[in-house]
Amino acid sequence: MLLIKGDIITMNETGDILPQGAMVINDDKIEAIGEEVTLKKQYPQAEIVDCSSMMIMPGFVNPHYHGALVVNRGVGSDTGVPPLYSRNVPQGVLLTEEECDLFNIFGYVEALRAGNTCIASNYIQSMKSITAMKDLGLRAVISERIHNIDFFRVPEGIYALDAKAQEETLAKNIEIIDKWHNQANGRITCHFGPHAPDTCTTNFLAEITSLAKRYDVGITTHLAQSKMEVAEIQRRDGVTPVQLYHDLGILGSGTVAAHCIHVTEEDQALLAQTNTSVAHVPEGNLKKGDIAPIAALEEKGVNVAICTDSMSGSMFESMRFGLAVHRLSSGNRTEPNPRHILEMATQKGAKALGMDHEIGSLEVGKKADFIAIHKNKFHIAPIVSRYGTLVHSVQASDVAHVWIDGEWCVKDSHVAGIDEGQLSKEVQQISDRCWSRYQ
Repeated sequence: MLLIKGDIITMNETGDILPQGAMVINDDKIEAIGEEVTLKKQYPQAEIVDCSSMMIMPGFVNPHYHGALVVNRGVGSDTGVPPLYSRNVPQGVLLTEEECDLFNIFGYVEALRAGNTCIASNYIQSMKSITAMKDLGLRAVISERIHNIDFFRVPEGIYALDAKAQEETLAKNIEIIDKWHNQANGRITCHFGPHAPDTCTTNFLAEITSLAKRYDVGITTHLAQSKMEVAEIQRRDGVTPVQLYHDLGILGSGTVAAHCIHVTEEDQALLAQTNTSVAHVPEGNLKKGDIAPIAALEEKGVNVAICTDSMSGSMFESMRFGLAVHRLSSGNRTEPNPRHILEMATQKGAKALGMDHEIGSLEVGKKADFIAIHKNKFHIAPIVSRYGTLVHSVQASDVAHVWIDGEWCVKDSHVAGIDEGQLSKEVQQISDRCWSRYQ
């Protein structure tokens, strides 16, 4: 049993902040939250962890993440073409299984170190790196990237059937579900991962939807992320991508749809009516010159959660971009406020993944997934508003400790069991090797 003392930011419905409060952890659950003096008397046997110079908050819930794409960090946003569709950058099937696995693991370590306690991971070769996620202590929702269209022909406007990809990617996703769903004390769960409406044929999407219902798992997908996608679905099916997903029964409370940039008023209403959650990619979208209509989606009642997507595991950066983009798209210079943005990175992410009854806020009975953040740093102090400080000033490197399921996974900014220097060195060497193939 642990008694964690510090500034407790619960993110519960009442928005309680307990300056110099305390929280008692018993096994994998939160047993009590309150005044330090009171809880010390009630739990004299608890081991005290002194985080009095820190802010304690729920861990980030990142509902859409491609860890291996760290290999494209610093260049992926500048190519003009999403790395996915390019033969000119190392990614996807252009990586060996071992390379992909290493980059995935590096991405998971970065995300964990940055305070992500739960990630929804979607990429290829997922099976190989799930053990690493389990060993790191992460809470994760895993899906394989499923498609049956040749990605590399898409930039030419050609949607060519790839039967081999259809068979292999679907089989891998099913294998992941069979082996890993609800494993590791329930920390590892699974989704099906159809890539997007235009990279899966309509019949294939219907098959995946049927399988998701049979296995009783959710769906992770990309939706309305490009004008090219919208044009292809209009040509192929005569509807918008959102309408197609609605007609196929893909939309719903178990579905997380990333991006949702090019959505009509009718599309937005469908997302709201079906309780479909949107994984908002503020940084990635803006760097490509795109802005999703987040204010309009929220006004209609859509659950919008912030994610990092790729090339970064920092939800702090995503929150900052999210605040700016949200205000830019809505025309409101003061809304959303920082607390709302923080909700999008915690509670709303948990709701998107169907876990808001367990994680996303610090409440008695919920899972002990939380992080401790330094507050006595020059770029942080003085603190006037804790919510404002967390969104405007804190950096991923300010995360001191991370607990998941009550286990101490990051201590003093170091991930347990990982030689971070050696891992970084190895990733740089392999990245150099991968990029040299394109020189």
